[in-house]
Amino acid sequence: MTDSINIKTIILLVDGIDEHVTQSRGVAKWIAELTGAEILEAKIPELTGVIKIKAKRASRGLVSGSRRDARDWLATASGDTLVRKIGHWFSERNIYEGSREVLLISTGSDPAPYNLALGYIWRCACATIMTPEILGTNPFDFAIVPEYEFPERKSNIFVTLGAPNMLTKEKLTEKAVNLFEDYPPSTDKKWSVIIGGDDNNHVITSIWIKKNVGRLMRIAELDGASLYIAVKGNISKEANETFRILISRAPSVQGFFIVSKDSENPLPAMMSFSDELFCTENLLDIISESITVGNRVILMRMDWKRGIKNIVQKTIAIMVSKGAIKQELLLGTSKFEILFSHLIRHNYIVEFGDWMRRRHARLSSDEEDVIVLEEFNEAKRSAEWIVSNWNLLF
Repeated sequence: MTDSINIKTIILLVDGIDEHVTQSRGVAKWIAELTGAEILEAKIPELTGVIKIKAKRASRGLVSGSRRDARDWLATASGDTLVRKIGHWFSERNIYEGSREVLLISTGSDPAPYNLALGYIWRCACATIMTPEILGTNPFDFAIVPEYEFPERKSNIFVTLGAPNMLTKEKLTEKAVNLFEDYPPSTDKKWSVIIGGDDNNHVITSIWIKKNVGRLMRIAELDGASLYIAVKGNISKEANETFRILISRAPSVQGFFIVSKDSENPLPAMMSFSDELFCTENLLDIISESITVGNRVILMRMDWKRGIKNIVQKTIAIMVSKGAIKQELLLGTSKFEILFSHLIRHNYIVEFGDWMRRRHARLSSDEEDVIVLEEFNEAKRSAEWIVSNWNLLF
C-alpha cells in the first residue's frame, strides 16, 4: 500500500485545546500507519483583541481565495513565523510547491484558516476535522465531520459518529499500573464512574449524586466491585461535600478524583482497567475515547438547568424522537442524541436504567463482551478514507 500512496509528510496545525489536538493526532497516527508518513506539528499563533477580530472577519476571503489572499490573511493573523517554520521543514525535506506528498490537518475553527491559507501558498492538500466557523467544509480537500453536525453528503466529507482520537488499550495499560500503586483495588472486579461537571445545560446536584452515584456505591459493594470515581469539570461546594460524605461511608470506593486538582490525570487509567465504565452524558469525548479502547459505556443522564433555552432544546428533542419534526432542527447538546441512539443500537453504550434492568435479569457478561469488542475507531476509519481517496485529488 505504501508504494501506491504519495502522502509522505503530515503537518498538524494545532490550537492547544486538548480535545482538538488528540483528534488531529489520532487521524495522523493512522495515516502514518498506513503510509509511513512523517508527522510534524506546529502551533498556530494565539490571537487576542482587535487582531483576532480582524483575522476572523478577513478569513471569509479564503473561502474562494487565491495565494495572494492567503498571504495577506497570514500577515493579518500573525502567521509569518508559521510560514517560515513550515517553509524550513519543506526545505529540509526537499518538498516543493505543489507537492502531492503533503497533507495539512487541523481540528476546530481557529486553526482552519491557517490550514487553508498555507494550503493555497504551498499548493498542498488540506483536511479539517469538525466544521469550521465561517469557512465551512467546501474549501477543504477532506472534511471529517460528526453526524450530529448534520453535514452535507459530498465527496470531500467523511461522516463519523464520535470524535476521532489516538487512544489504544495498550497505550493506557501503564497508566493503570501507576494508579493502582497509589489506589490499589480491593477486588478483582473494577468499576469506574466519570462525571462531567456543571455546564451551560447540566448541573450536578446533591439529589442527583445520592440517587445515582450513591445507588451505584451500594451495588458495587453488593457485587464485590472496587469503585473509582472522577469528576471532570466544576461542581458546587454542596455537591463536592455530598460526594465526600457518601464516600466516607462507602467501602467499595477505592479512589475519588477531582481531575482539575489532581497532578496525574486518572481518566486514561480508568478507561484502561474498568470492567464497567459509567459516564455522564455531557462528556462526549470521553465516551468516544472509552469506546475506542474497547469499553462499553453505561450512560448516566443528568439534571438539566432550568431556563427557556433548555426547555426549548428538550421539547424539540422529544418531538424529534417521536418523528414529529426533522432531526436537523435539534439544538445544542440535544444533537448528541443522534450519536447516542446509534451507539445504543450497536451496544457500544447502554442507558444506566437499562443496565440496572439487565443486571437484575442476570444477562451473561460474556454475551455483552462479544458485542462490545466490535471495533469502534473513528480515527482509523477517517485515515483509511483519506488514504483511499488521496490520488483522486490529482
